[in-house]
Amino acid sequence: MNDIERLLAIEEIKRLKARYFYGIDNKDWELWRREVWAPDARLIVGEMGRDIGPRDVLIDWVAAQSADQVSVHHGHMPDIEIVSDTEAKGVWAMEDLIWRSKEHPLNGEYAHVHGWGHYRERYVKLDVGWRILETELTRLRTEWIKHF
Repeated sequence: MNDIERLLAIEEIKRLKARYFYGIDNKDWELWRREVWAPDARLIVGEMGRDIGPRDVLIDWVAAQSADQVSVHHGHMPDIEIVSDTEAKGVWAMEDLIWRSKEHPLNGEYAHVHGWGHYRERYVKLDVGWRILETELTRLRTEWIKHF
């Protein structure tokens, strides 16, 4: 892979992560299925003790977890390394805001959470383009708010 191909791959992965954020905040699970995740993808959320996969199980779990929530996710400062023509890895600084209803509070009692941390990811290039193979969410700080 030459320098131009490497830069194009990095830009494609940045657009992939943009689709990830758009899909989760708009609950567009078909977008996630078609354009974001590899079929054998994994989602690791250590603070919840979760390691979920493959793709369809992962998407169903996230959809159920976020059924009535409003969320805003941001990814910043991507550090993407192209490992080979078909593999890459990256780290994204992240911030997320999640609001829930009284009927479906977070952790049993919270209406709102504001988190900061990182996504550590592995990507794979398939015939259809780059896809997320694995993402691990780690938070450095989380603010839990009870406003109901």
